[in-house]
Amino acid sequence: MGACEEVEDPSFSILTEEIVNVSGERAIVLGRLIAFENIPFQDHGFYFSRNESFDQPIILSLGETSRPGRFLGEVDGLELGVGYFVKAFGNKDGEVIFGNTLSFQTLNPALQRFAPMTQFPGEEISIFGINFGDDTEVFFDGQKAQVVEVAFGFQIRVRVPPMLGNPTVELKIITRGIELIAAEPFNYATGVYENLGVVIEDFVLIDNIFFQQGNRFFAGLGRDIANRPSNHIWEYSPGQSAWQRTSFVGDTQRKATNSRTGYFGGGVQEPQLGGDALNDNFWFFDGNSFNAIPSPPISIVDGLGFMAQGRFYIAGGTFGIGSQVYRYDPATSMWQLRPNLPYNVDKSMVHFVHNDLLYIINKDKALLRYNLETAQSTLISEYPGPFIENFSDTGGLSVVVGDKVFIGLYDNNEDMWELDMNTLIWSRKNRFSGPNRGRIAAFFEHEGILYFLRYFSINPRMEFWKFDPNGF
Repeated sequence: MGACEEVEDPSFSILTEEIVNVSGERAIVLGRLIAFENIPFQDHGFYFSRNESFDQPIILSLGETSRPGRFLGEVDGLELGVGYFVKAFGNKDGEVIFGNTLSFQTLNPALQRFAPMTQFPGEEISIFGINFGDDTEVFFDGQKAQVVEVAFGFQIRVRVPPMLGNPTVELKIITRGIELIAAEPFNYATGVYENLGVVIEDFVLIDNIFFQQGNRFFAGLGRDIANRPSNHIWEYSPGQSAWQRTSFVGDTQRKATNSRTGYFGGGVQEPQLGGDALNDNFWFFDGNSFNAIPSPPISIVDGLGFMAQGRFYIAGGTFGIGSQVYRYDPATSMWQLRPNLPYNVDKSMVHFVHNDLLYIINKDKALLRYNLETAQSTLISEYPGPFIENFSDTGGLSVVVGDKVFIGLYDNNEDMWELDMNTLIWSRKNRFSGPNRGRIAAFFEHEGILYFLRYFSINPRMEFWKFDPNGF
């Protein structure tokens, strides 16, 4: 803002003190009358002009006054994106006396961002910026949308129109005669679910393990929902018509820990009189056969398991110390105690590994990143879906595909989300199209397509689904 010398009278002075606020068509200015006593003015206010000579001024008259002090004036009807000069004035006994001159620039409308960046048709998004007019129109790839509200010139609430074919569209607004295009495209929620109708015959798996090698999916052990124990592991590959029983000959292991890559073990044996007996056997499937590996120094039940840096980690669980961590190194066939986690974990918590860092979502929906080398934990985000305590805050799936992670389908829930690990932006996916009162038993990924087994306690059964995250 610029300024000129103020004009003074020995008994008083007038100041153009501050440009308080500027928008596209309005400006609020603060002036001040300085005097040691009341002085009658027939008028006071502000002059506005496009040039410093004030040859065609806009005069904002605030009327008579006699009291010294500050006064505020608001002018509207200004032109967008134009420079203006302003000076306070007072009319005393027919003589117009001016204060110093300030300058300002009115604003053009600007589109800064919108959220969420992915949404369902019929739901709302908010567009944020400056100087939006009441005449604002919003378009999704040329399709006009319903503007629900323009709030205070900086937020537009708009209802997402139906998708016409392309899930990624340009977002454009027209306001005050100016066209603005969002820097990022809007994305409709995508994702297509298909029930494959291929299940493990006569068995509804719970308390089980699962893992994947290439295009080979494995699930088993645990028990049947009718409490029949299982010492079987079944295999499936995309395109097959049935799950096939493998050659695994180990004992029953319920609530075992698994790496999702072929390592598994621990848990409990078949139910016995006097309670469950621990099972400390651990195994690795090498692509041809199941091989016993050394047992860890601890017993672990419902532990959290994962692979990182080519080694198998087990952590926490519901038996013993819930934060303890051990690591198995295939090169030495030895287990090593690692630093405890700063929180308790178990198999029911959604977790995944990306770039050899462990990520965990706790029951407060916090997404925590844990560095396995430095033992440092960092809160980096929050799961955006709803949790209901002891109903839909456990279970679920987490599948890493490159720098994207698909997370969702918690117990008794139908939400699915995509997390971009580069930006930590969550994007909605289409909700699960099957019954929502189910629980995930196993999940896999092949060529960008997700597969999952889900079981249902009411009308007990198991279903096998595939999910194309980009389908529409």
